[in-house]
Amino acid sequence: MSKSRLLITSLIACLPLSVAVVAHSVPQVVAKASWSMVDTIKDVNNDGFIDGDGGVPKSGALSINPSVQMVGEGNHIAQPHERLIGGALSWYLSQAGFPVTLNACESRGSQYSWTLLNTTTQAVTSIATKQLTKATCKTHATLPEGSYTFTLNVTAGTTNATVTIPATVKNILMVAMGDSYASGEGNPRNVDAWLTQGGPFSAFRPYWDNDVCHRSVHGAPALAALALEKTSALTSVTLVDVSCTGATVRQGILGVQPGTGQTQIALAKSLIGEQPVDLVSISIGGNDIGFGSVLSSCLLNANCPLSKPTSGALQNYPTLQAGVSDQTAKLQAAYSEIANCLSKRTCPSGINLAPTASVLPTMYPDLARNSNGAICSYLSMTQQDFTWARAAILNPTPPSEVAYTTTSQTVASLSITSSLNRQITNTTALGWKPVLGSWTRSGDSAMGHGVCAGTASWTFGVQFGGQMSSASFHPNPQGQIELGKALLEAAKIAIA
Repeated sequence: MSKSRLLITSLIACLPLSVAVVAHSVPQVVAKASWSMVDTIKDVNNDGFIDGDGGVPKSGALSINPSVQMVGEGNHIAQPHERLIGGALSWYLSQAGFPVTLNACESRGSQYSWTLLNTTTQAVTSIATKQLTKATCKTHATLPEGSYTFTLNVTAGTTNATVTIPATVKNILMVAMGDSYASGEGNPRNVDAWLTQGGPFSAFRPYWDNDVCHRSVHGAPALAALALEKTSALTSVTLVDVSCTGATVRQGILGVQPGTGQTQIALAKSLIGEQPVDLVSISIGGNDIGFGSVLSSCLLNANCPLSKPTSGALQNYPTLQAGVSDQTAKLQAAYSEIANCLSKRTCPSGINLAPTASVLPTMYPDLARNSNGAICSYLSMTQQDFTWARAAILNPTPPSEVAYTTTSQTVASLSITSSLNRQITNTTALGWKPVLGSWTRSGDSAMGHGVCAGTASWTFGVQFGGQMSSASFHPNPQGQIELGKALLEAAKIAIA
């Protein structure tokens, strides 16, 4: 072999070894950073309902008769179907701030560390150096709300790479107040077992998040809060649900409701302290204007708007029509009192609203139309009864009068000066943002979803006795889903 050919062969043989050594001696270091908020509303089994830390039945949580023995309360581990903390709180609030996930997993190198700068207070949080592996590339920090820069430093030997990203740590604190239309009346966690196996004479035992208030995460505010949590990885959501079936403005929101021990505002305050509230959803007014009296009177009496109520909030009025009209007229002042309390003008020890907070009063859905959009008749309630009740209570743009044909075929002209939902829409004057969708989804649709709408109904019919009798004329599971969607839409607009 010639000398020149031997030299070329030697060079070719050495070339791959030379390239490999150079690549190994100069490692590539890349810093790629991202972050997200840790969910403070848990849904550990992805069934669409909040899982808290308030304990869960030892067995059969969703069965017709769950165990009375509760397990797991307060262990800081959310279990499937576990109640809200204290029956009201989705997850724990900390004065230290809210958990954030820091992600260095797309980086390349041997080790990494973080420096977190609060751009308002200039406070610096340093995360100790960690090995950069698939198992350790994510870490967590608990930070107060505010604007930050997150700086990731990645090293390999003497080589390093750094990247800085902006971040806004934000937890949306939502307080749900109000009556049975907020609490989820008729929809305990095991409602499906009742629908498929229950009945007035069954051994059904409802599993509520709060027994006294019939509060459930199947209610619209809880459904909306969980959906809001899932809309963005850059915010977390905390729900404080203090709603209670039977609540009124005077006995519930501003005053103590029998059996509860404190007002809803006081309960919320005890749970959140001085944490600023971003959203307040509130369903109130139905019990104030005597909704229960209307149902009982119209089920038991002919010509019900002209009859004298024999029970409930309106029993001292000469006629049902007179009682509903008078109590409806008082709602404007009542809503103003709530607004003054929320703003601390009259409740100095009340909850602390954030400067950009929104109050979202929910309108009541339409219970009075069948699947064809026509006015209902149901049991002993006539189309005339439903026509009057829809105008006097539910229609946000009611007619000025209703011509009511009695059983003797005489026609009474019943004056309508306002309605419950009309008064709710008028709360825009208080700076509130009414949830119009809770009416429009059922009230303005071509198809009705009222109590007589059959399989299209979003409302429970009359339940005769048993553990679910109070579900009568309340949203069924699909109705709660629809109300939750409407509230979610309003909440997203409010925080945008």
